[in-house]
Amino acid sequence: MKISLILSEENKNLERDLKLFYNDVNAFYMKYYPGHGESPEEKKRMYAELSRVRSKIEEGDVIIYARSYGVFRKRDWKEMHNFFSKPVVIATEEIIKRLKDKKVFLVSPYNQYRHDYEVKWLRGFGIKVVGSVALGRTGGYLISTTPHELVEEAVKIGHRNPEAEIIYVACTILSTLPILDRLKGEKPVITASSVLVEGVEDVRSGVGKRVI
Repeated sequence: MKISLILSEENKNLERDLKLFYNDVNAFYMKYYPGHGESPEEKKRMYAELSRVRSKIEEGDVIIYARSYGVFRKRDWKEMHNFFSKPVVIATEEIIKRLKDKKVFLVSPYNQYRHDYEVKWLRGFGIKVVGSVALGRTGGYLISTTPHELVEEAVKIGHRNPEAEIIYVACTILSTLPILDRLKGEKPVITASSVLVEGVEDVRSGVGKRVI
């Protein structure tokens, strides 16, 4: 299966990590802009950038949009699906699909401000966050160079949380695919990157369902 991977220019890990699962990955790096991509001006700029390489992106059998920028809401997911002619796996959509109706322990690499935004975003979908750890790293470089050991220790705290039903590790810039086995424990664990692999497999098997 040929994968077209769309990601931020700040993401130095995911293309390499995804090749642990798929041999044919073609990456398309988008320019980083501060913000969440929610204003009309930001959306216009984002889709203009995607339009310039859309024909190349659509050479893949499945498209992965491995960013949160511009796709925090259900209507954003629908817009992204409609933009491309090929199946699209959207990180934020896959996360919500797998956390819906569960009590979640959140691990994020972020500083407190961005961490709190992640909590607010999850709660906006009715997801109960019962505990969390913020690793306190700011910016793409520091997130991308987060030691695996820090992630593992934070996840262990989640496994010990008596209320949590599932642990979610945020951010596709954070390298997690190489250590998925080491994150296992009493509770199921998903990461912002692992759900992309699950989403691709859903497309492959024809059982993928959108939360729209």
